[in-house]
Amino acid sequence: MDEVLLILLGIVWAIGTPILAIVAVVRTGTLRRQNEQLVAEFAALKRQLASGEAPLPPAFAEQGPASLAPPPQAEPAVAAPAPPFEPSAPPVEAAASAPKAAADGAAPPAPPFEPAPELPGEPLPPLVEAAMVPPRVGWEQRLGARAFVWVGAITLALAGIFLVRYSIEEGYLSEEVRVILAAVFGFALVGIAERVRSRDDRIAQALAAAGVAALYGALFSAVTLYEMVSKAAGGGGAIALTAFAIGLSLRHGPFVAGLAFVGGFVSPAIIGSNSPNIPALFGYLLAIAVGTLAVIRLRGWWPLGWGVLAGTAIWAMLWIASEPGGLHWACLFLVGVAGSFVWATWRRISESENPPIDVVGLVWSALVVTGALLVAIVVRDEWTQTAGWIALAAHGVGLYVLGRWVPRYQYIAGLAPLLSLAGLFLWWSTTLGSGPNWDVDRFTWAAVMFGGFYAAAAFALMWNAGRPGFWAALSVGTVFVYFLLCWYVLRNSVPGIPWGLISIGLAVPFLVGAERLTRWRESMPGGTEALGYLAIGVVFFIAAAIALELQREWITVAYAVEFAAVAVIAKRLDLHAMRQLCWLLLAVVVVRFVVNPMILSYPLGVTPIFNWILWGYGLTIAALWVGLRALRPTGDPLLVRATEAAIALLAFVLATLEVRSVFQPGSMTSPGADFMERTFYVLVWGGFALTTLWIARLKHDVVALWAWRLSGALAALTVLVVQVLIANPVFENAGVGRLPILNGLLLAYALPAVMAALAARWVDIEPNKHVAALAGGTASILAFVYASLEVRHLFDPGFERSGLGAEGLELYTYSIVWLLFGVALLAWGFRRGAAMLRHAGMALVCIVVLKVFLIDMAGLQGLLRVFSFLGLGAALIGLGYAYRRFGFDKGQGGAGAP
Repeated sequence: MDEVLLILLGIVWAIGTPILAIVAVVRTGTLRRQNEQLVAEFAALKRQLASGEAPLPPAFAEQGPASLAPPPQAEPAVAAPAPPFEPSAPPVEAAASAPKAAADGAAPPAPPFEPAPELPGEPLPPLVEAAMVPPRVGWEQRLGARAFVWVGAITLALAGIFLVRYSIEEGYLSEEVRVILAAVFGFALVGIAERVRSRDDRIAQALAAAGVAALYGALFSAVTLYEMVSKAAGGGGAIALTAFAIGLSLRHGPFVAGLAFVGGFVSPAIIGSNSPNIPALFGYLLAIAVGTLAVIRLRGWWPLGWGVLAGTAIWAMLWIASEPGGLHWACLFLVGVAGSFVWATWRRISESENPPIDVVGLVWSALVVTGALLVAIVVRDEWTQTAGWIALAAHGVGLYVLGRWVPRYQYIAGLAPLLSLAGLFLWWSTTLGSGPNWDVDRFTWAAVMFGGFYAAAAFALMWNAGRPGFWAALSVGTVFVYFLLCWYVLRNSVPGIPWGLISIGLAVPFLVGAERLTRWRESMPGGTEALGYLAIGVVFFIAAAIALELQREWITVAYAVEFAAVAVIAKRLDLHAMRQLCWLLLAVVVVRFVVNPMILSYPLGVTPIFNWILWGYGLTIAALWVGLRALRPTGDPLLVRATEAAIALLAFVLATLEVRSVFQPGSMTSPGADFMERTFYVLVWGGFALTTLWIARLKHDVVALWAWRLSGALAALTVLVVQVLIANPVFENAGVGRLPILNGLLLAYALPAVMAALAARWVDIEPNKHVAALAGGTASILAFVYASLEVRHLFDPGFERSGLGAEGLELYTYSIVWLLFGVALLAWGFRRGAAMLRHAGMALVCIVVLKVFLIDMAGLQGLLRVFSFLGLGAALIGLGYAYRRFGFDKGQGGAGAP
């Protein structure tokens, strides 16, 4: 008996304590609302008094502040005193008494609770203004009025769970009684929620949610834990309970609806079945999704839509992973869910042309996810059943209809051909065209049907559309990508297909459509844009035919021809959107002809210089130049600059590859390069730099200026670092020839020195004056190296002697040459007024002095030593005289003045 008494007391405490707390919270909420109503009435009265529209009641005049009292006014003789303020007087009676008071000559009383408008330029008193500010909800109110309610609801549910668990552990209640008590507890919570809904809806929502959770717990326990109910009856109970919970959510808020959705979606997984009925399963899931979306559509609880989408995706992925039958039921379920999302949001979409972003994102996500799941199912089935094809096509038709009917979702139509294209590509990639389930004929027919259907549908929907250009582009793009997919997959599987002829055949419908559209574009909004995209389609397929019928190296040339055609058409029709395609084509051309390593393996031919490199790059540059001429008047400077840069880059690569083809005709992919090949690289790059520098000086072109900077820097670094320091003929077998002067050294060092000197004279366009100094210094270094290596070549024509050592006449010749070179630098510096040249010449003369005293004195014998010192002394005296006579202006003072 004591244990039973304790159990009863526990039940009373578990149920009675929360009920008392709920009643206390309800009464507190009622008092709070009454208090807020009194505050609002008091604020309304103060606004009336501050505006001066109503006289001050006697009772309030005695107690209220003096600052709120209206100024005294003289009452008319016929006016009766205003009655005292009565908050309980109904507005109807006051309105009815107004005509009577007016007939008696008295002023009608002001309505007691109607707020008076603020007078312009007259702010309200601080006390009244403070009373008008709505009270802020602080953390204490949020915690006490909201968080405590939900924690209390969760506590109630846990109390019931713990009570049932205790009874199970002690063996007090049978299985049937436990389930019945859990169900009674859930219904009791729902009933209490209905009773308190009129007083506090938040508490009612929490109680209803706890009751629904208890009912689901009772159902799942009866079916899976105790097996009191069959699985079929449990499924029917789950349907009924979910419907009841969804209906209950219409009265108690979105949290109950979300709980109903979760319970309904997990019911099949918990209840389960040894032989599941796939049509019943997917029908049940679709009913749950549609019911929840109906509530969302009615109440506007859009965040719950993401839960519906997540549950749909989870069930579809579980079905794909388990590999059961019933493909057509799963596909029908996904198509139905996609349509349900569109239906649920249709009213919100039709309210305005710009629906909220949350609704738009929900629809986009639902259609993308359901389409991707359809593709996954079809690919997992390996396209063996026609039901998957039909479902994917139905989904695509729905996307087309939505995109055509609702302008806000126009671009979603492009998802339809992409999904089927992804499915076909995944089918091929998973089998690599040789798997046991690979059927090349089936693949070909599927690609032709999907591509042809979507392209034809887009072409048909183009006419009288809000933006026909989009549908024209969709039609052209669909045909083009499906054609490329078929060519890529079938080129090796089915040899002998005339791809070039097929490409020309695909251009014919777009040519006919463009011809017909020329008649309608004046009266059809957006017709000019659609005409441009159809013209692009014709150009694309003709260029593809050219590339396919020729070799692979001509594909890039075809893209360049497309670039020129698109630029010309965009200019003629004034289509900005079409002109943006030039960016894509330009990027393709640059990538394929600049960073593509396969270029080095293309067949060159047997004629040097006049080979594929010249024709391929030359025609590409010519096509880009034609496009550039069309782009200049369009007012798109960024695209014009990019095209100019691409032309300059391709010309640079053309010259470089031609040098490579001359020196390495049969092995262009070899990594190394000998001395003479590097020499010609420097000459070609230096000539390119001088050409672009001259263009920059004439036209003040930014692209030419940067081309000069980059190519000139590359040439200078190559010749100074590689040719002078690392791999000069002294350290490497260069094969420069045995003739004096007219040998490889002239090309390797003297000619680059002349180029650097010319650049130093032409760099007046450069804002940085140090560029001229760098160019002049490069010319001086190269000239010095050339003179020194010519001396070495004179005494050792084959550069057979290793190291830098010299003796005898060769050593004396170095001194003479270096001294003459230093004197020449000084003379040139005097003439040009360039201090840098004078300083370089003086430094070289000092080096010769050190050489004579440190090296020649010990290395030379006899007359050579005498001549060395005589020549050096005479030169130094002459230089001193020159400095005194010509080195400074007469206006300067000091020892150097003449």
